[in-house]
Amino acid sequence: SRLENWLTYGTHEFVLGAEQQVDRVESTTAYDESSRDNTAVFGQALFNFGALDTHLSLRNDDNEAYGNQTTWGAGVGYEFDRHHRVRTSVGTSFKAPSFNDLYFPGFGNPDLEPEEATSYEVGFEGRYVSWFWDVALFHTYVEDLSLPTQDAAGSVPEARLRGVELSAGWQSDGWSLKAAATVGDYENKEDNQQLIRRAENTVRVDLDKELGQWVLGTTVRGESYRYDGVFNPSTFQVDRKRLAGFGVWDLRASRTLAPGWLASLTLDNVLDREYSTAANSPTANFISAGRTVFLSVRYDFVR
Repeated sequence: SRLENWLTYGTHEFVLGAEQQVDRVESTTAYDESSRDNTAVFGQALFNFGALDTHLSLRNDDNEAYGNQTTWGAGVGYEFDRHHRVRTSVGTSFKAPSFNDLYFPGFGNPDLEPEEATSYEVGFEGRYVSWFWDVALFHTYVEDLSLPTQDAAGSVPEARLRGVELSAGWQSDGWSLKAAATVGDYENKEDNQQLIRRAENTVRVDLDKELGQWVLGTTVRGESYRYDGVFNPSTFQVDRKRLAGFGVWDLRASRTLAPGWLASLTLDNVLDREYSTAANSPTANFISAGRTVFLSVRYDFVR
């Protein structure tokens, strides 16, 4: 359950709230712990001074397993003119391990500590009548980064994630084109090697067209190589295994059936490309889903 109160004072906004979350596990597998409560209180302040805007936030989580955890964030943005804006932000975060990571028999590790991170970002953007672009530099330092392998839940005591995110888009006459790319450097500070199970470079391009009640679209997405850690039974050690990068093409179509009703059809991995994002052993990988079709009908309540 969550309760939020929004208050305004001129051009400024304030948010005060509380949140209660109860995690429970119902399974035929016996867990050492099967429930966990988390109670949080939080506040935000958004100040607008014309071309200058600021954001401040504070949150405290009382976690049944990990006690009180306080996180905060602060950001500043400045508009040079109607089209260009620069921004910067810093913040902290807290993430408790999942029940599987902690207690699943033969896999979980009850000694895992929660993830605690500090993140910094600087960005610059341009927005115009029919198109936009955005560039953001990020740097995150994480303690006890959750990083399970195929054999057991685990974590990286110290990790650093930094890089640049690029995005651009164009919209006109029912056409919508968006492109995004990330170039990163994700490092395990213990051995100064690339973090396992994380591709450092990604790209995605989305193209959509509105045709009356229909919206047709396609996506091309790709990820660079990554590594995984696998147990080598011949040496009784965990080796790093490189997994090849990949590219995937998706198609989609949706149609409004009636007010509030939307039907969607997606065809993922059109070319049935075989690729892996995790390894099973020194000689085998977990193969991701091939060509997949999804059909859904959704209703959104309209007041």
